Amino acid sequence: MNPAERMNPADLGIGPVPAKARLRNRLLVSTVGIAGLILCGLLLWNYLSFREHLTEEAQVRARFLADGAADRIDATLSGLQSLVDGMALSLSATSLDLTLEQMRTLQREALHQQPGLYGTTFAWLPERKPPDWGALAPFSYRDGDRLAYHDLAHDGLDYLDEDWFALPRFLGRAVWTEPYIHYTGKRMVTYSVPVWLASPDGPLLAGVVTSDIELDWLDRLLADLPLGEQGYALLISRNGVYISHPTDTIAMRESVFSLAEARGDPGLRQVGQSMLSGDPGMRPWIGWATGEKSWLAWGRLSTTGWTSAVVISQTQLDREIARLTQLQALAGGGGLILLFLAVGWIARSITRPITALSEAAPGIAAGNLDAPLPAPKGQDEIARLTTIFHAMRDRLKQYIADLEETTAARERINGELRIASDIQMDLVPKTFPAFPERNDMDLCAIIQPAREVGGDFYDFMLLDEEHVFLAIADVSGKGVPAALFMAVARSLLRAEAKIDRNPGRMLERLNDTLAEHNDACMFVTLFCAVVCLSDGTVTYANAGHNPPLWLRTTGSIEWIDSPTGIAAGPMAGLQYDTGHIQLAAGDGLLLYTDGVNEATDPDNQLFGNERLLERLHASQSLSCRETLDALLADILAHTGEAEQFDDITMMMFRRLS
Repeated sequence: MNPAERMNPADLGIGPVPAKARLRNRLLVSTVGIAGLILCGLLLWNYLSFREHLTEEAQVRARFLADGAADRIDATLSGLQSLVDGMALSLSATSLDLTLEQMRTLQREALHQQPGLYGTTFAWLPERKPPDWGALAPFSYRDGDRLAYHDLAHDGLDYLDEDWFALPRFLGRAVWTEPYIHYTGKRMVTYSVPVWLASPDGPLLAGVVTSDIELDWLDRLLADLPLGEQGYALLISRNGVYISHPTDTIAMRESVFSLAEARGDPGLRQVGQSMLSGDPGMRPWIGWATGEKSWLAWGRLSTTGWTSAVVISQTQLDREIARLTQLQALAGGGGLILLFLAVGWIARSITRPITALSEAAPGIAAGNLDAPLPAPKGQDEIARLTTIFHAMRDRLKQYIADLEETTAARERINGELRIASDIQMDLVPKTFPAFPERNDMDLCAIIQPAREVGGDFYDFMLLDEEHVFLAIADVSGKGVPAALFMAVARSLLRAEAKIDRNPGRMLERLNDTLAEHNDACMFVTLFCAVVCLSDGTVTYANAGHNPPLWLRTTGSIEWIDSPTGIAAGPMAGLQYDTGHIQLAAGDGLLLYTDGVNEATDPDNQLFGNERLLERLHASQSLSCRETLDALLADILAHTGEAEQFDDITMMMFRRLS
């Protein structure tokens, strides 16, 4: 609505001109009183709206930062975890046919590759140790700026009963120990992986590979989170022990439950149980370190099972709201005083010449709200019109100020969405050519979200020198929930691909993991494949995703539409079959989401599969990048000015001779 259309002379308290001074004074008092009531109402409305908006913003920010902290910690720990997993697989694959010196060389190389690694051990079962090995548990570690070594068995340590050896030994799987205080005084955690030897009777446990990781960097990471002056972050182990806490006397010395017991606080005990359940959550809280009303949000680490939590002070937000309201009250009070003086002057003034008002009016009409207006004099129609112009100008300036403030708030929200979009885009590889040192394949991908953040993703990685992993997926829904689900699905899929190269089994384990605690019943359609570059063998599996296209060198294009399965995530226990095809030299694969063939023009006509095939037939001689660029240009030309309703994601792979 135009600000001028909001003006109403009745709102200004302008009525019939009184004949006596007493009536004029009564009009003055009435006008100022009404303006004061309006000012009080505006102040109350602004206070309530500010409070609601900033509270919602605090909740979103707390949830986002809790998940972001968990992802950043997971990213660091997963790299170290992958290194140790790789060492264990390599040792199993070579049947531990290596000398002690070769093992120490392998340990030194691991310490050089990972600065965050404090030390690494390979501990034998005594009955499995080769005769030529002079150590049962060779341990390489950092000692200041140099690397040191000794045999843990020579220290008199019965390592067979230590958690880092006993747990993977009897559980038969990799294990993160509980964090502990090292004899150096530093906080540590150990990741242990069993190493198996093949035998006619099945796999036999030979020993355990470990990595000791310092945790001091967690304090720096959590301290760098933008939580405000009174906000803080903390990290809790699987058993509820505080790994990182703003109070030094609590970290590694207390747990959620010990504090709850000491304080007699059942609410703290209940929150601790919720935080250790594995489900992310948020609730209003009284800050443990500050004693202020706050918002507590937490998320679970996928690597260690720890829980990261952040606390954002609601009290600090309330103080900010009160400060803004006080400033508005002071400004409004000053305006009310000025209004009182102006109305008093108008009531006593004499009519101004109409020419003075007509000369000032064009400046106001042109948008110059600081243009001078003649002071109203008298009590006739001209004086009343001048008063209306004064009020209209003031109201317009206030309206513009309010609009600027609203726009600034919207820009802050958009800025946070842009940051979330940047974080999401950083999760997918964007550097092409993907493997410039390789001349046996061509690979390129494109993603164009429909909103600031979306649910589509693609991924690829070299599993070894001969095998490349490809994947594309579409998460149900749009916006931030889909983006978070996408990040979880991508991380789990990458982890599964490193464990087992059978796509069907990958999807089965991925589906079972996603189905846990999936109360929102979100799902993801997904196609993944493992390509052997040496002979062109492709093994693949499909979880309800669009069938990819097989581009043959003969010029024919085929749909890879079987086998297929149900989208992953809604329920556990789903089975996925693995398919096989053979790519000749020059054959290609196009993976895409439904944002491609279901792109609509202003008349709601789909881009369709026929146009997709026509473009691919016309692009047989082009590279993967050129083909995707041409296909994207066709899609955008088809949609024209129509709004993009779904993410557009494509990935193309071609096996070269």
